Amino acid sequence: MTNVIIEKISAKEVFKGAKIKVMITTMTNISIGYDIIEVNNPEEAIADVENVIAPELIGYPATDIDFIDTLICETSVNNPTVAMGISISVARAASNSLDIPLFKFLGGALTTDLPIVASGVLVDKDKNELIPIVMAESIEDIVNLYLKLADILSEDYSIVNINGAYTCKDIFNEIPKIRNLIDEIKEDEDLDILLGLSSKKEIVRDKDLSQIDYLEVEEPVEFDGFLCTDSIYEESDFVKVFPYEMGTITEMYYYINYIMDKGLYPVIFGNNSSFAHVAVSFKVPFLRAALSSNVLNEVWNIERTIVNPNIRRF
Repeated sequence: MTNVIIEKISAKEVFKGAKIKVMITTMTNISIGYDIIEVNNPEEAIADVENVIAPELIGYPATDIDFIDTLICETSVNNPTVAMGISISVARAASNSLDIPLFKFLGGALTTDLPIVASGVLVDKDKNELIPIVMAESIEDIVNLYLKLADILSEDYSIVNINGAYTCKDIFNEIPKIRNLIDEIKEDEDLDILLGLSSKKEIVRDKDLSQIDYLEVEEPVEFDGFLCTDSIYEESDFVKVFPYEMGTITEMYYYINYIMDKGLYPVIFGNNSSFAHVAVSFKVPFLRAALSSNVLNEVWNIERTIVNPNIRRF
């Protein structure tokens, strides 16, 4: 087999999602891979990529992702977003060189488990968000459910934000209405659907959460349903994983396994389509992304490439 050697890693500013972001491109002798990151200082990020990390990786095999990630960690760059962007870019170049999807490169040819994908559908000015979580048999069923929900919600709400969610004044006034809507769809479609809420600890402390099945907060609060927190707590059921805070794909892999060893469920948060592949390859059961992102569609594409796909439940 031809060695897949990194020949160049470059970065440049790009305009995407109404923002200036940085695209990192890895070129090998037979393939190309890229990733787009959002940073506060694009010029500094570009300098870190091209002047600090790239020189350390040139000439090494892109397919040895553990070794590449070790080299990235040994550089003086302390921006985990830049490090993860390069790690994903190299991994994509490696998978492209082998002509296989990223999830098979990271997880192996026999990977068949798919995550449940959930997106917020209603948000208020304080960024409190309602999230239907569909326990369907296929990604197509999840897609169709979101399309049905969007059609119904359009009758009562007119403004859609950049993430694809409808907006309202106060999410807590809307919970009974959305709860009834979810229950009606559950009965009509014969699907198990949870109603989730993303909020802040100080906001929900005195709120009635009896109609909520799943709650995302930064720290534990008194709650009878599934609890998702920023870090590992004894009271948690789920733990948030933000890939661009991890540093590299390898570091994220170890953290995900650490969460699972604690008997908890990791939840990957992010709107990069690469995270769909990471979730599948690392057997993460739950993926949170904006409805306007390409993540749900990417998981659907992955489902089509797997002979016997299986959606993991929790």
